[in-house]
Amino acid sequence: MKLATSTNIMDADCDRPYRIPVDVSARACARAGYQYVDACLCSYCREGQPLRGEYWEKWIEETVALKEELNIQFPQAHAYWTIGEGFLPDRTRSDGELGEELMRRSVLAAEALGVKWMVVHPYSMSRHGGYDYRGSYKYNVEYWKRWGEFYAEHNVGMAIENMNRPTHYGSCAEELLELIDAVGNPMVQICIDTGHANMVGLDVPAMIRQVGFHLKATHINDNHGTTDEHFAPYNGTIPWKETVQALRDIHYQECFAFEIHHLTSMYPKEVQSALVDFSYVLGTYLLGEQQE
Repeated sequence: MKLATSTNIMDADCDRPYRIPVDVSARACARAGYQYVDACLCSYCREGQPLRGEYWEKWIEETVALKEELNIQFPQAHAYWTIGEGFLPDRTRSDGELGEELMRRSVLAAEALGVKWMVVHPYSMSRHGGYDYRGSYKYNVEYWKRWGEFYAEHNVGMAIENMNRPTHYGSCAEELLELIDAVGNPMVQICIDTGHANMVGLDVPAMIRQVGFHLKATHINDNHGTTDEHFAPYNGTIPWKETVQALRDIHYQECFAFEIHHLTSMYPKEVQSALVDFSYVLGTYLLGEQQE
């Protein structure tokens, strides 16, 4: 496995999000010892951020140059996703053409950065005030079939992430497996977010084994099973020894990627690099401890 962390490990400054640029975060990750970094492109698609702005192509070029300067790799990334309600009352997407363009820019950025697997969120639809499973299934199959082809054309794999509520489509292994089977594209596979699985009440190691070789990306974080706290391991209720062993049992070879921005987000940016250093020590322990 490749120990990695997301660029969003340094993103917020005193709980104010999107205040720390990618070069500051990437430099802290490289100094800590990370060779592999998850490019959190969704953060850079928000209002006022570079992938949403006029000079987005220049930002991609600068980030590629940064990668080469720091001698790091971006084997994993997180694509744009809609904040808030994904659909309007007429069941059209709330982000419309903007969402389509930001997804396109995410793919082009991932291609330039050499990303192997980029994480996306499935979408959930409502009907008569409740969760519409069949409508959600149909929408996701059609949507990710179309985008899966575009991803493949640009040599980027897609990993669809499990969601954090039972009434959100894709919250369990069965729904993710049925979705990628229906999409039928070998470059469309699965990401497991350990925190999301814990919130739904799933056995995280069992979910990893159920997904098996379809698992191509991870978001490693902890919580207490009620809110999406994005804590570092051992700060919640996930059994970490068993979780890492499950990854070894399925011969998982991709990124063991921390998504633990709440380790740092409450602190001023000037002191966060020490916590990035700690995260690398913790990750090294987690992956090395299982080999003893």
